[in-house]
Amino acid sequence: MKKYITIILIFIVSISKPQFLTVSPKLSKENCLIGDTVTLFLKITSTSNEKIIFPFKDTLTKNILITNFSKTDTISYQNNTVELLQKLTLAVFDTGNIKISPLPLYVMKDTIIDTIYTDTIRLTVNLLPVDTIKQKIFDIKPPLDEPFSFKEILEAIWLFLKKYWYLIILGIIFITLTAMLIYIYIRKKQNKPLFPFLAKPQDPPFVVALKALDALKEKRLWQKQLYKPYYTELTDILRIYLEKQFNIPAMESLSYEIIQHLEKNNFDEQLIKQMKLLFETADFVKFAKAEPLPDENEWHLKNAYNFVEKTRPKPEINSDSKSKKETKEETV
Repeated sequence: MKKYITIILIFIVSISKPQFLTVSPKLSKENCLIGDTVTLFLKITSTSNEKIIFPFKDTLTKNILITNFSKTDTISYQNNTVELLQKLTLAVFDTGNIKISPLPLYVMKDTIIDTIYTDTIRLTVNLLPVDTIKQKIFDIKPPLDEPFSFKEILEAIWLFLKKYWYLIILGIIFITLTAMLIYIYIRKKQNKPLFPFLAKPQDPPFVVALKALDALKEKRLWQKQLYKPYYTELTDILRIYLEKQFNIPAMESLSYEIIQHLEKNNFDEQLIKQMKLLFETADFVKFAKAEPLPDENEWHLKNAYNFVEKTRPKPEINSDSKSKKETKEETV
C-alpha cells in the first residue's frame, strides 16, 4: 500500500514541476578579422504557451552592429515543447578579446512578462596582417582635380531648376514688382507720365500761352469788373510761359525779380518796358484794389500777346527750301 502511495506522489510532483526555459548562444566562429561578419545562433527551448520577444535592434554593443536579423525558425514537439532558432549577423569593429555581456530575452506568458539572459559570449578579433617588407606603405593620394564638363553643368542647372523652380518664380515676381515700384516712384517724383509712348505730345509753351490768352479774353473778366481775377490769370499765364520756355523761375519770383531776369537774359527793351508796366498794374490791382481803365486792360492783354509772339522760337527753314526760294527770286 505504501509503495502505491509513493508512486502516485512521485507522479503528481513530476506533473506539477515547472518547466524552465533554456537559452543557448553560439558563434559561427570564435576568431575573426576586424570588420568581418560573424553569425550568432540563439537556441531557445520553451513551452508553446510562452512567447519569446527579442529586444535587439541594430546594435549589440558600441562596436558590434547587427547587419541582419533572420526570421525565427520554430520546431514544435509532442510534449508541448517548442524550440526557437534565431540567427543574428554581426559586424565587429573592435580588436582584441571582446566580451559580450549576457543578452536579455523577454518571455510573455498570459499577462506576465519575465526576462531571461544568455550566457556571456567571448570573441577574439584580430587586425589585418600587413607585410611591410613585401608591400610598401604609401601616403593617401589627394583627390583628383577633375574639371566639370559642359554636360555636367547643364545637368546640375536642370536639377537645380527642377528642385527650386517655385523659388525662382517667386524671386522673378519679387524683382519685377520691386522694379515697377521704383520706376513708378521715380516717374511720379519727376512729374512725368508712366508710359511716355502712350502720352499725347504736349504743345510747346508759346502755343499753350496763346491758347490761355484766348481763353482769358473769352471770359471777359475785366468787362465784368473782375479786375483781380483778370490780372492774376494774365500774370500767371506769362509766368508759366517764361518758366517753361526760358527756364526762368517766374512762379517763385516777385514782379521786380521777373523784370530783372528779363534784363539779365537780354530781352528786347520795349518788351521789358511793357512787361514792367503790366506787372506793376497787376500788383496795384491785387494789393491796392486799383481799377484800371478799359483801354488799359485791353492794352495789357495786347502786350501779353505781343510778348509771346515776339519771344516764341522761330521756325527753322530747311536749306533746300531756302535755296529754292533764292533760285526763284533770281529767275524773277
